[in-house]
Amino acid sequence: MPSDPVFGSRALFPHLEHRIYVNHASVGPLPTPAMDAMTNVMVQQATHGVSAMVEFHQDVGTTRTVAASLMGVPADNIAVMGSTSAAISAVAASIPWKPGDRIVLFRGEFPANTTPWQQAAARYGLELAWLDADAFRTDQGLAELETVLQAGRVRMVAVSAVQFNTGLRMPVEAMGERAHAHGAAIFVDAIQAVGSTPIDATHLDYMATGGQKWLMGPPGTGLLYASDWSSLEATLAGWLSHEDALAFLWGDAEQLRYDRPIQVGPAALEGGTLNFAGLAGLTAAMRIINAHGVDAIHAHANRWNDLLEPHLLERGFTSVRSAVPEQRSAMLCVRPPKGMHAGAINETLQAAGVCASTPDAHIRFSPSWPNAFSEIDAVVAAISDAVDRLRP
Repeated sequence: MPSDPVFGSRALFPHLEHRIYVNHASVGPLPTPAMDAMTNVMVQQATHGVSAMVEFHQDVGTTRTVAASLMGVPADNIAVMGSTSAAISAVAASIPWKPGDRIVLFRGEFPANTTPWQQAAARYGLELAWLDADAFRTDQGLAELETVLQAGRVRMVAVSAVQFNTGLRMPVEAMGERAHAHGAAIFVDAIQAVGSTPIDATHLDYMATGGQKWLMGPPGTGLLYASDWSSLEATLAGWLSHEDALAFLWGDAEQLRYDRPIQVGPAALEGGTLNFAGLAGLTAAMRIINAHGVDAIHAHANRWNDLLEPHLLERGFTSVRSAVPEQRSAMLCVRPPKGMHAGAINETLQAAGVCASTPDAHIRFSPSWPNAFSEIDAVVAAISDAVDRLRP
């Protein structure tokens, strides 16, 4: 990896076939250091078999340390998970709920941060309170949240740091403060923020992210932060969740016991053998993000979006990007001109070598540090071609 990070350079992505890749909010391309790290783990297992496992387990500590630097939380409070969804589901299943507890959810959210809570509500007799995520473009959102919290019995506020279909950056820090003032906790799905948009976890109880988007790591990797692991029951504990879980494997007699206490901490949810190759790739990818700096990545992506947005407006698109800079993530989401289908426009973009996405009938551009400002002209040309082809 270069010692001096280079913005606007694709040198670490020699295999990327798209001419312009602005789809990091879906899946980020793997940089060569991540690929090399994953290959090394596979070679080590192929060469040494079980003997490689000790080092693999030690390397997980490095993953936590690098993740802690990126997320701004203590390394000992981070669990490595298989995905963001797995992390959310694990917490939703491990809170000691009481019938009648309430969960605040948000319309417009990606379902990964609604479905597990809906399942918990059905299983434990909980109540759901729904608010509109888009209301948080103004103070109305926080006012509505305050009203729900004042009504009582809210146990959890579950929200995404960034809305996937509009790019709206939610005021999760202020939401956490309000939740705590009323005895509630907050869970933040931060997959659309970590690696591209700054987030302060000081007032968050739980925060989850996955490796495959803005972090540009492999799928099947995720991270879960909990400020207080004792707040969770060991519902999903596995064999490695016990204290001295490996004691019976080293040749001593009478060490195979089933009464060893369950650890209080990340092991209570990790529970079994981890995806060591994936975590090695994630660690290498996170090092690159740390080297660039999330603040700088956020600024770079927004400058890229600043350059593109006026051209889209001129061609009849409607931007849903917030006019308030503090509410902006690294995304630029737009609605197509009247009578045009987002999917059809995106097909034209793909044919021109521009990889974007179309969540919830929007066209979403999600650039990151490898994107160069010189790409804008080609994107505008592709957009113009799409509009000319598809104009009713």
